[in-house]
Amino acid sequence: MKLDSMKLKGLFSRVYNSKMEETDSADIKAYITKVFGDGSANPDPSMLHQFNQLVVETADEIAKPMVTNLLSIFANVDSETRGNIKELKIPQKNKAKVVWSATGSGVDLVRVEGKKSIFAVPAHLSTGFYYEPLDLVKESETYFRKLVNDVANAKVRLYLDKINALTAQAIASGKIPAANVKTGSNITIQEYNKVASVLQRYGGRPVFVGDSLLIDYFAMQQATDSTFKNLLTDGIKDELLTALNPTRIARTTAVNLVNPFTDASNSKVELPVNKGYMFAGGVEQKPFSVIEYGGLRQQTEQDIEDERVKMKITQDVSINLVFGEAIGVIEEQAAVTL
Repeated sequence: MKLDSMKLKGLFSRVYNSKMEETDSADIKAYITKVFGDGSANPDPSMLHQFNQLVVETADEIAKPMVTNLLSIFANVDSETRGNIKELKIPQKNKAKVVWSATGSGVDLVRVEGKKSIFAVPAHLSTGFYYEPLDLVKESETYFRKLVNDVANAKVRLYLDKINALTAQAIASGKIPAANVKTGSNITIQEYNKVASVLQRYGGRPVFVGDSLLIDYFAMQQATDSTFKNLLTDGIKDELLTALNPTRIARTTAVNLVNPFTDASNSKVELPVNKGYMFAGGVEQKPFSVIEYGGLRQQTEQDIEDERVKMKITQDVSINLVFGEAIGVIEEQAAVTL
């Protein structure tokens, strides 16, 4: 028997955001126990579906600012109602011949030579994971927040995985020029700056997005390089000494990519720590276009062998690389590891 979804959604939001009212702690515990019992019996399928649907809806709200804040650095992010057609303008300044588009199974090459626009085609992207019902019953508030975060991060990861695939294809095809790419061992800050000098010709201060280890690797070279160390201001010196994440490397702005551990031994993370992206700053046309159609959806089943709850989440989104010349890629193959 399903309960009132609107009231439950309000409860979920308050618990996740730690803005609980007097009875919320007991209420979330009671609801989770009603859905999953004490773990000795399988939950009612309709109540399990309702619970997972509310988790996904809550996570989608959490993911929206995460997606916007991260992707807006290098993508024009927009949304559209499912079923509507969205026109995607092709930047004429770079005389695009092709556009790389993400699909559900990979990457497609779309020829656009001579065109000023194309129509965005949404792809049906999906990912999945499982959770243990008994953990929810025992630690309702803590594990509930973790579950919501897992779903929100899974959505962000869906987009980043496709953007990584588009970038790799564009490098291989030459759509991202060789001058924009630096791969090797013990890359110097002078080589880093050379990539930045390519991108700054498109306007604005280039933005470098990478793991904190990679950002530290280049930021700290400023203090040891024979030329750069004589040019450091007191502000940059103080930042190198005390800041959790340096924000300035030579003539670029550095943005730390949230890259959490995925195992209990702190030996694996979601994204490569040694690969970063640089983007032209201060330009209206970003390299990528991301158009989201509707929100997250979910499908649920319970494994008959181990009784884990499996959740598959899906998102309809059009992700296109339209301006590869404004991307830089730096991969340090020796000096930066976990």
